[in-house]
Amino acid sequence: MPRIHLYSDITPRAGEFALAEAPSHHLLRVLRARRGQELTLFTGDGHEYRATLTGVAGKAALLAVEEGILRDTASPLAVTLAVPVLRGERWDWLLQKATELGVARIQPLHSRYCQVPLVETQGEKRRKRWQEILIAAAEQSQATRLPALAPALSLADYLQQSHAPTCLVLDSTAQEGLNSMSGPHATEVELLTGPEGGLAPEELQAARDRGFLLRRCGPRILRAETAPIAALAILQARWGDLG
Repeated sequence: MPRIHLYSDITPRAGEFALAEAPSHHLLRVLRARRGQELTLFTGDGHEYRATLTGVAGKAALLAVEEGILRDTASPLAVTLAVPVLRGERWDWLLQKATELGVARIQPLHSRYCQVPLVETQGEKRRKRWQEILIAAAEQSQATRLPALAPALSLADYLQQSHAPTCLVLDSTAQEGLNSMSGPHATEVELLTGPEGGLAPEELQAARDRGFLLRRCGPRILRAETAPIAALAILQARWGDLG
């Protein structure tokens, strides 16, 4: 049986450990694990814990857990991805792929051409669903770090915050591409991208006024869900841990 990689929001203790109800349900009912199944629990902070399923008590899976070890999958490049919320499955896909590519923080936004009203992005039910997607992506990719999920903001409010030393905004009409970046090795980057229809001219200017550099991914216009993932891959290959 392949070893299962499973998230736990409670730090396991060595010895017998009762897994919380939600991950127990996923382990027992969705993955249909049986006694003797080997798994690795991770807590989202870089630590993981080898364990074996030994039984069931009510709705809780009982595990025999070993001492935790540090296996930090965090990229040396901490990227904050600031992106307007997209409709439906395209947003879910973006969250999933950004997690697989090692994004450190995701900042959902609402901009002028965003098709999802800001109030819809700020509900607790929506936020819980997004967190579940991040967890599932980390489980699938064997990551031990979870991206931080910031509360949704308007683009104007986001731009008023303090930002990383290197801030980039994607613009298909920009003269320079991401590969033209020069200077010292970056360890922290903020990447701002647009929704369907892109960022409005006044939004791009506001970003430039806050120190964001306009960059493009290439000669073709990428979809709103493709552009941030392509840019993230380029940045991780340049300064992070891809390749």
